[in-house]
Amino acid sequence: MDKARTPKPEKNSQEVRQYIRLKSVFPVECVFLDVVSGREIFSPQLGFTSNISRGGICLNTYHLPEEILKRLQAKDVHVNLKISIPLNRPALAAKACVAWLRESGDASQSKYDIGLRFIHVEAAGLNGMLKEAQWLKWTSDAAVVVACVAAFFLAGSMAYNFQLRKANQEFITRFVASQEKETTARKTLESIENEQTALSEAITRYENEVARLQEELKIANADLEAGAQQAQGLQDEIEKLKGQKDPLENEYAALLQRQEGAALTLKDAEEVRGYLQTEIVERMYRWLLNHQNVSTGLVLSFEGDAGVIKDWAFTYDQALAANVFLLFKNPAGAKKIFNFFYRKEKENFVGFHNAYYVDSGEVAEHAIHCGPNIWLGIAVMQYTQKTGDAQYLPLARRIASWLMAIQDQDAAGGLRGGPQFSWFSTEHNLDAYAFFGMLYQMTREEPYNIAQEKTLSWLKNYAMTPHSDDYKIPPVKRGRGDATIATDTFAWSLASLGPETLLSIGMNPREIMDFAQKQCEVKGHFKRPDGSLVEVSGFDFAKPGHVARGGIISSEWSAQMVISYQVLSRFFLKGADMAQARDYQEKADSYLKELNKLIIASPSAKGQGEGCLPYATKDDADTGHGWRTPQGTSTGSVAGTAYMLMALKGFNPLMLGGVYE
Repeated sequence: MDKARTPKPEKNSQEVRQYIRLKSVFPVECVFLDVVSGREIFSPQLGFTSNISRGGICLNTYHLPEEILKRLQAKDVHVNLKISIPLNRPALAAKACVAWLRESGDASQSKYDIGLRFIHVEAAGLNGMLKEAQWLKWTSDAAVVVACVAAFFLAGSMAYNFQLRKANQEFITRFVASQEKETTARKTLESIENEQTALSEAITRYENEVARLQEELKIANADLEAGAQQAQGLQDEIEKLKGQKDPLENEYAALLQRQEGAALTLKDAEEVRGYLQTEIVERMYRWLLNHQNVSTGLVLSFEGDAGVIKDWAFTYDQALAANVFLLFKNPAGAKKIFNFFYRKEKENFVGFHNAYYVDSGEVAEHAIHCGPNIWLGIAVMQYTQKTGDAQYLPLARRIASWLMAIQDQDAAGGLRGGPQFSWFSTEHNLDAYAFFGMLYQMTREEPYNIAQEKTLSWLKNYAMTPHSDDYKIPPVKRGRGDATIATDTFAWSLASLGPETLLSIGMNPREIMDFAQKQCEVKGHFKRPDGSLVEVSGFDFAKPGHVARGGIISSEWSAQMVISYQVLSRFFLKGADMAQARDYQEKADSYLKELNKLIIASPSAKGQGEGCLPYATKDDADTGHGWRTPQGTSTGSVAGTAYMLMALKGFNPLMLGGVYE
């Protein structure tokens, strides 16, 4: 608007002097009426009071349409007002005419002050508004004092939080260093043991050769006349061999001393790491707890991400967080998450969206996939089983009914990616198998059993591949007609179906895990946020050779593999195959220790430096499955952190109760 055309009131005008300058800001809804006809002529506008009096108000508003400005300048409109007074429940209704108009914003902001004089106003409501405004004025000085005190305590709190983050970062650095020391000591010990083996074999060879020569010498001595010369030669060779063996024995003795020292170093490192591990587990849990929004109950999925997902709470992550809260005896934390979705549930349920904004609870990702909904249902089932509280069971039933309706649309009994998608994901169907099984186990209602059997049939016919000697064909496909290698399908086959069920449909659980290790294991270096490099082993999202970005380690999917190794170990332990049970438990423990190296300090003040895991060892990288890793290896990930905590606790989220009995 042209400022030259905006009349400004005289400072000494009677209309301006009538206003009492009170520090009052009340929201006001304005409806503009034609003076003659009384009809509404423009859509309602929102403004705020700045000054009020018994005769009228000064209204602040922004970006008024040109047509309204012209009518306001001409003073040929009346205004119906609805003034919201904080300490009075009903809004104050009034009718006013225009006294004056002025533009008060700068060049970048169209702000207007409008003087309005009451034509009609309800007396009791006006008195309440004036008392509230007067009270605000009287308390303004106190508010300044409170603000100063608050600022002082805020500064103190910031300083405390800074020191807390610094201390936590130092603790995590110490923990990672202890893990590296333990790894180095273990490697040193293994190297010594290898040297010992080689020396022992060499000594044994010398001893065998000496024994053979001594037998020949005995024969030569028996025939002194014919064998004197030969006996002397044999004796010389024996002495020579003994001379060669002696240094080996000395070296072996020195190795024993080195071994003893390395064993002590390893023991000390294990003790320190074990002590720190207990504390780091609590800190990782507190990191999750710190990121649960007080208002929505949602947990922020990625802390420190600079991209579009920085304020998102993925539904899948909420299910993982709920499981962790249950593990740490915090059912109230899980309930906050379930309450959010309970409020979001509508009568015509069409599934929950993939992600919501953590602060507002509004939809962030509008796609609706079956997988996240299934995981939410799984978390509800774990909660119900753990606490005996069935108040959220109807939510799980609604999700299951919605899923079964989608399942019925496929003649083979498979679940599509979602109601609006045509692709089929093995992962989603593995999740569904576990979810339907939990519902049947708890309710004994036959429809859930039928749904689970349909899912197993689909998995057998469309996802599972018979034994392959050359390890070129994945034993578990990513989806129907999709043989892409996806590490989570291997891990979740064990976690969801279990070894017994896999064997019953002709699949070998050992071969599935061996394939995953041969094709998806990655060894490399992780650059920590402080710039240091650590050597680490783990599992990629896909076969590294099939993706241009090279190998990266997924903290979440590596933890999934750990849980599946634990499942396999318990299976062999149950069958009294102690060697196999020990082998797979050692694999689980080894990869857990590798994941320890990925623990970073929380990058935000809210996280206060508590421990968490990044989503992957490379930022903004192609996973090979249609999405990219977050922007930053210093980005804390709920999925990675939650899954590692479950692995550390030996908890399998895809089995009701968490473990196979």
